[in-house]
Amino acid sequence: MSNKPLFKNYISKLEVILDNMFNAIVSVDSNNKILFINEAASILFDIDSKGGLGKNINEIMPEPDIEYFLSTKKEEIKRPIVVNELNLILSIIPFGENTDAQGSMLIFSNVTNYNQLIHKLEEERDSKEILNTVIETAYDGMIIIDKQGIVTMISNAYTEFLGIKREDAIGRHVNEVIENTRMPIVLETGKEEVAQLHKIKGSYMIASRIPIVKNGEIIGVVGKVLFRNVKELNSLYKRISVIEKELATYKSKLREFNKANYSLENIIGESEPIVMAKAIVEKAAHTNSNVLILGESGTGKEIFAHAIHSESNRHEGPFVKVNCAAIPSDLLESELFGYEAGAFTGAKKEGKIGKFEIANEGTIFLDEIGDMPLHMQVKLLRVIQEREVEKVGGVASKKINIRIIAATNRNLERLVEEGKFREDLYYRLNVVTIEIPPLRERGNDIILISNHLIKKLSVDLDKKVKGISKEAEQYLKTYEWKGNVRELENVLERAINIMENSEIIEVKDLPKEITGKKVSMVPKKLQDILAESEKNAIILALRAADGNKTKAAKILDIGRTSLYEKIEKYKIQT
Repeated sequence: MSNKPLFKNYISKLEVILDNMFNAIVSVDSNNKILFINEAASILFDIDSKGGLGKNINEIMPEPDIEYFLSTKKEEIKRPIVVNELNLILSIIPFGENTDAQGSMLIFSNVTNYNQLIHKLEEERDSKEILNTVIETAYDGMIIIDKQGIVTMISNAYTEFLGIKREDAIGRHVNEVIENTRMPIVLETGKEEVAQLHKIKGSYMIASRIPIVKNGEIIGVVGKVLFRNVKELNSLYKRISVIEKELATYKSKLREFNKANYSLENIIGESEPIVMAKAIVEKAAHTNSNVLILGESGTGKEIFAHAIHSESNRHEGPFVKVNCAAIPSDLLESELFGYEAGAFTGAKKEGKIGKFEIANEGTIFLDEIGDMPLHMQVKLLRVIQEREVEKVGGVASKKINIRIIAATNRNLERLVEEGKFREDLYYRLNVVTIEIPPLRERGNDIILISNHLIKKLSVDLDKKVKGISKEAEQYLKTYEWKGNVRELENVLERAINIMENSEIIEVKDLPKEITGKKVSMVPKKLQDILAESEKNAIILALRAADGNKTKAAKILDIGRTSLYEKIEKYKIQT
């Protein structure tokens, strides 16, 4: 009678036993091909107990240590090993004697959770040591009780105040340690008591009692003596009040100094160029892209910068203004980036915060950017690229979240060609461009702006002025205004100061440089007016199309040939 069925039955029962073991077990033949994988090993290594049969163990567990242990054909007991980032203990039992072994059984014990448990216990021990240190070194008295009211921890400062030894307090009920204590009441009600008067040994102190809650259950109370007596509290309260008032004053002044004072409403004008510029402001305000404002001196570039910040989602943040031309080049770096204490001779001992840091979470306006020295342009480029600043004399950088608005009355493209302005910085700044037209190209805007300025100046100068005479308006409209809006404001302020009892600014109130040339009151020919309007329309279209004549022709809805003829006719520079 054959023993094969009996052997198969034995093997089958053995596999059932191995499948129900907690340890992961894998058996291999002499060529390291898998013969058996129990359920624990299938789960631990995430492998198919049937599909893995016949595969080389290196395909499933490519660990050099396992390959080495199997090659020795020797028994290995409790070898530490890492498989798939799991900390395991491996034992190998050969089938047979040494080199004659027909295969091996690999038994894995998972100690990952055990190590995690050990680590957690170590962390808890560390936490307890830290807590003990905090309590022991606390100046104020501190005490902790458990849910039975038993004292578990108390600081030395508190035991000294109570006149007892620490070992006499630990393990006793809090009622036996502190007279008139309300900690059991807090333990029962779960309601904290903060900064309450408590009289002990004839002296008043200020105490707080906070319940300790875990999983919705009160498991103890922390008591803290805030001050030894009321006089000490009052003295400190007065000092803190003075400091808080000073701090509030400084913060208020800083916010007042670094905020936008103008909005879109302050940009006065109805001419097409100014309407287009205001439209760009509205669109640019809702992004974080850098903005470059171009325009002659006195056109109101700063007002546009204020308006962009006011309309943006950064309007609650600071708006910091820097005139790059007004700060000496050797001070510009420390002004923009700040400096550490003792960074250079004459530096403040506490150091200084830079404009970029002040503008964090807001907007920085770099006026007259075309006058920035080349060495500072390199540093500015790094701020734009990395969004971080480093103080003069500092060793670490600080991340900042800012929006940069730059302005200039100079031709940056020409400065780039001359090597006076970095090309890479120009392209970084020139993301959104706003060109502000000079006052002389804004037609009737001159009178609109004049009336707006007269209202403002009348209040400032405490004079009642209603407006400008029609004759005086003609002089204002035909004047060249090289100083733009700034010059117009100066002229009107002078006129209001010297005018007599009249409430209207007359020609005689205007300076000679404006009235020295007689103004013709004869209206222009209709043909001349149409020609002038056509010329201005072509100039605006070319500007909107960045000089691209095909695009400009589409904007004007005329043929490209027709556009070239009109450009030639009106001698328009392109």
